[in-house]
Amino acid sequence: LIMSVLLLTVVVGTIIYSLWKYYAFTSKYPKGPQPLPAIGNMHQVDFASKTLSQFADQFNGLYTMFTPIPTLEITSYELIKEAFIDKGEDYVDRMMFPALEEVFNYCKNGGVINSSGDNWREQRRVSLSILRDFGMGKNVMEELVRNSVSEYLECLKKVENKKCVNMRWPIQLMIANIINEVLFGYKYKYDDCEDLTTYVEGFNKMIKDIATNKLFPLAFAFPFIKHIPILGYYTLEVHAQNVRKNNEYIVKNVARALENYDPDGEPANFVHAYKQRMCSNAYLDQDNLIATCSDFFAAGQETTTTTLRWATLFLAQNQEAQDKLREEIHRVIGKERLPELADKNKMLYTQATIHEIQRLANILRTNLFRKTHKPTKLDGQTIPEGMSIHADIHYVMWNDPHFEHPKQFNPDRYLADDGKSLRRELVDRTIPFSLGKRACAGEGLARVELFLGLTATIQHYRILPIPGQTIDLTQQEQSIGIPIEQMLTLEPI
Repeated sequence: LIMSVLLLTVVVGTIIYSLWKYYAFTSKYPKGPQPLPAIGNMHQVDFASKTLSQFADQFNGLYTMFTPIPTLEITSYELIKEAFIDKGEDYVDRMMFPALEEVFNYCKNGGVINSSGDNWREQRRVSLSILRDFGMGKNVMEELVRNSVSEYLECLKKVENKKCVNMRWPIQLMIANIINEVLFGYKYKYDDCEDLTTYVEGFNKMIKDIATNKLFPLAFAFPFIKHIPILGYYTLEVHAQNVRKNNEYIVKNVARALENYDPDGEPANFVHAYKQRMCSNAYLDQDNLIATCSDFFAAGQETTTTTLRWATLFLAQNQEAQDKLREEIHRVIGKERLPELADKNKMLYTQATIHEIQRLANILRTNLFRKTHKPTKLDGQTIPEGMSIHADIHYVMWNDPHFEHPKQFNPDRYLADDGKSLRRELVDRTIPFSLGKRACAGEGLARVELFLGLTATIQHYRILPIPGQTIDLTQQEQSIGIPIEQMLTLEPI
């Protein structure tokens, strides 16, 4: 009996001590919903909707979710700005959960999206330098985009049945051809693009499979799961195989570009320019080249394509806004001349429309996680070094009180009362590319593509729903919020 009492005392004491230790550990972080031992807040995370924002109102835009790794959820624009702009160096590293790094990264700490430290700084610096040399946001890049837009318009012109058009692939190929030509030096024909469609379908299948895999969130919490037979395969390895298969497209195209590389000649594409710099920079190597190309290609074509697909749906449903947009396009550009960037500053309503499309499309449902580079503070609260950070730009653009009736499509919200400028407080809060030093590296190119692609489409076509059908604006709940694929009517102007 005495032994039983002693054993029970030890067990109870151990449990009490463990609970004390656990809650002493959790108390070091900004307050959030009460976590449970071992599982943290896993039972409260809405993995189905790919969001962590359900407690935003309760904790005033800043709180910790234990998943079970402590993650700081930031749902306030002001606090995201404080973290990523005012204290940008403190929040500059990428958070890569251990079990996921080998799934999503072509090489350890490689490329520009998922890397950290000196390698990230150098990959980003060199990549942006190369893109600037090729005219990112300047005339050279603009001309490349305009050529692709012109081919896209020719594709639409050849569509025989314009009463029932799927805009997905014409838009996808227009955008993919731009980044393909920048990276690898060639582009596809609209009737000969099997390699590209295979890549895109594979990429979309990959993100859909991850979104619908109920086991996948366990990998964030319990990295050891990858070593468990069968369970590890269906939780992680099946996705790793899909990523490796998709990366074959990038590996093949890098090799293809290097076949005509001349070390003494003028670089013809990103691959050539990167290769040329390898000899004088120890951070640059073949693995990082492939990883960087993979990052730019995946992020550069899918996000802009998805945004333009949403644009066609929003405008098909909102004919008054579409007419107002077209009137400005025809007034400034005319009906024949291809749009150019020089037109943009004269087109206030077009700028407002693009901001509203990006805000309402809000395609990045879960932002990429960062981590603190050193101990820091945010909103007066102590944030430990190495803490996972999620800046919820998705929540901001759909919930910030500055956006009245946020689920309504209303470009006029961005126009100032004088009708001659945009409302800066709304433009500042429209942050689809995130903020700070880790904001999207392709933002400059994406803005060119969105402006030229959208204005050219509306210049030449009225977009309408199929007669008797309504537009479905349901956003699919995966990491990239793509629209439901649906047919539209194109009416030539």
